[in-house]
Amino acid sequence: MRATGIVVEYNPFHNGHKLHLMEAKKNGDLVIAVMSGNFLQRGEPAIYDKWTRANMALKNGVDLVVELPVFYSAQAAEIFSHGAVDILNKLGVENLVFGSESSDLEKLKKIAYLQIDQKELVDEKIKQKMEEGISYPNAINSVIEEILGEKGILKPNDILGVEYIKAIRKLGSSMEAKLIERKAVGYHAKEIIDEITSATSIRAMVKEGREEEIKKVMPRESHDLLGTPTYLENFYPLLRYEILNNYEELKFVADMEIGLDNRVFEMAVKYSDFYDFYKNLMTKRYTNGRIQRVLTHILLKIDKKIIDETKIGITYVKILGFSEKGSRYLKEKKDTFRIKPLSGLKNVSLILDERERELLNFEIKCDRIYGIINPYEERKFPIIIK
Repeated sequence: MRATGIVVEYNPFHNGHKLHLMEAKKNGDLVIAVMSGNFLQRGEPAIYDKWTRANMALKNGVDLVVELPVFYSAQAAEIFSHGAVDILNKLGVENLVFGSESSDLEKLKKIAYLQIDQKELVDEKIKQKMEEGISYPNAINSVIEEILGEKGILKPNDILGVEYIKAIRKLGSSMEAKLIERKAVGYHAKEIIDEITSATSIRAMVKEGREEEIKKVMPRESHDLLGTPTYLENFYPLLRYEILNNYEELKFVADMEIGLDNRVFEMAVKYSDFYDFYKNLMTKRYTNGRIQRVLTHILLKIDKKIIDETKIGITYVKILGFSEKGSRYLKEKKDTFRIKPLSGLKNVSLILDERERELLNFEIKCDRIYGIINPYEERKFPIIIK
């Protein structure tokens, strides 16, 4: 069986995701999705818990859903992408299919290889731009435009696409990158075109209770699973406690820059309301994603040490669910996997070594923190779709 891989968040699963999935299915015998758990790449808690979103994925046609651990899922594009691609590679995936605004695979490869082959030059130029107060995404776009002589190169999905391509090359993987043009609407688009809009727009609809609009842009299989939504501001009492109680530890938090720790602390002291805190914390230097990731890292105690330790990859993966085809793949290919698949926590002490168990326990702790605000049933076994 030839497996196609996709990297997803499904926050939540909508009609655009359904189109992407249908295209991905054309590239192999089954689709394996590595999906962020309860905390996401832009530093937000998932609007619905990981089991709900995995169920959406399976009911809409994904064959096997595995979890991207939190020390990858809530990180900048490079770490997020490398962690996801590494897991898919170890599961024997042959094709990696991703959405792209540019629909120009050769251009994305050119940019990816530039960042690898001329890493020191590119990194130095990005550093200079950021010292001028330019955010990382704008800095990298500016540097690539400068070197390649092209403008308006990278949009959100293309940025991730470049990182997927870089990860494939760095891992020495035979996995083939394939892209699907992102049609109709952009990553943050608010309009609805042909019953498709962005996940950002859908989350706003959910927050505002626009039920009829939500029904139009989500498959029924996804809509039927919607529950109580969760947002970053809901975590502010817990987050504020962590900031005020652990000021001395803030400098060790992943993604924290010198001086930002003091600013975060000062704003937490001053503001009891999340929106006031966040509005006054933001500056032109940082993107929303960067600040949200820092706040999530504080909440979950994700420090620079755990990020450095896990950059090289992980040796186990949690299975969230599978179809009959996914089950068959697991049985047929298990002896070829270069990663330990976990279909529950039973006998974990016999399967994982001490460090692997420490990482797994860290993930469990993060899920419990999410569950304080959004209580959900933690399954003992994967979801099975027959």
